[in-house]
Amino acid sequence: MKISVLAASLSIALLMSTSAYAGFRGPSDSQEIINTVQAAVKAGDMTTCVLEGNIVKHLEKNRYTFQDKSGTMTIDIPPHVFGQLDVTPQDTVRITGEIGKKRNADAKDLHLRVRYIEKIS
Repeated sequence: MKISVLAASLSIALLMSTSAYAGFRGPSDSQEIINTVQAAVKAGDMTTCVLEGNIVKHLEKNRYTFQDKSGTMTIDIPPHVFGQLDVTPQDTVRITGEIGKKRNADAKDLHLRVRYIEKIS
């Protein structure tokens, strides 16, 4: 009994001492991360973008208009990404996502699929 309690305590102590932010640290072949709407509009499909600006308008379903200092674009934010976060057009947010197009892509369907959002002011 004492040995199993000691082993469990040791295991918990080891787990708590490890980093909570583990991940790969090394070189990457991925493209540079885009950080302006102007660059995002020109970027290819599945390019990662981290943009700071304002969500200024709800268009339909999960589609919104996002604006930064360089321009505006359509973004797609599923409800679960918002979680418990309330955002107004006056709030500055940082959004992370990928450029997406439908299979029969045209310039009008270009949008950013948002995977993460945080309010920064």
